Amino acid sequence: MSTDAIHQGQPVHTGGAPLDDAQAGLVLLHGRGASAQGMLQLADDLDVPDVAHLAPQARMRSWYPQSFMAPRDQNEPELASALATIGDVLGRLADAGIGPARTVLLGFSQGACLATTYAAQRPQRYGGVVGLSGGLIGPEGASFDYDGSLDATPVFLGCSDQDPYIPRARVAETAEVLRALNAEVTTRIYEGLGHTTSDDERQHARSLLRRCVDPGTA
Repeated sequence: MSTDAIHQGQPVHTGGAPLDDAQAGLVLLHGRGASAQGMLQLADDLDVPDVAHLAPQARMRSWYPQSFMAPRDQNEPELASALATIGDVLGRLADAGIGPARTVLLGFSQGACLATTYAAQRPQRYGGVVGLSGGLIGPEGASFDYDGSLDATPVFLGCSDQDPYIPRARVAETAEVLRALNAEVTTRIYEGLGHTTSDDERQHARSLLRRCVDPGTA
């Protein structure tokens, strides 16, 4: 199966402000076994006006087959297709006049792994990157040697101290790699949260979105 035949034919669900009217964009990446519709509900909870929400759906509800800590070739060609899907959605926003600098990439679990990995592999100024319960894709001991600059992109990484799927060390490693690419990284480790999201994480995401809509907003 070719890369293009995996996720590219799947729907991109939309919500929030119409693309033609939006001041900013939010790309929402769901987790394994979840749905784009569920991510749109999360976006609605953020309740930031003038933001177009775009949530691509993974084929069979999974972006790649193995753990994000597996050797990367074990997650191909699905992983390459998933990352290409993000590029496609960013292109759709750019065509509407909303560039990366006014777009936030937000993912949960598998989606967080994709959001952080995409940003690291294609560094530029984004409106923000939000990784909830995830981290860079690659095995333990991987060399995350990326070139370029995220140009002070604000990044928020949130995870539980006892997430069964996401090692705390990988979250810290992800923060370190993104900082080396000139991102402004905030990390929060939540005691006993588990593999889910919190009100505090949503508040951080809300703040990043508001800054995209109104750069003067703190």
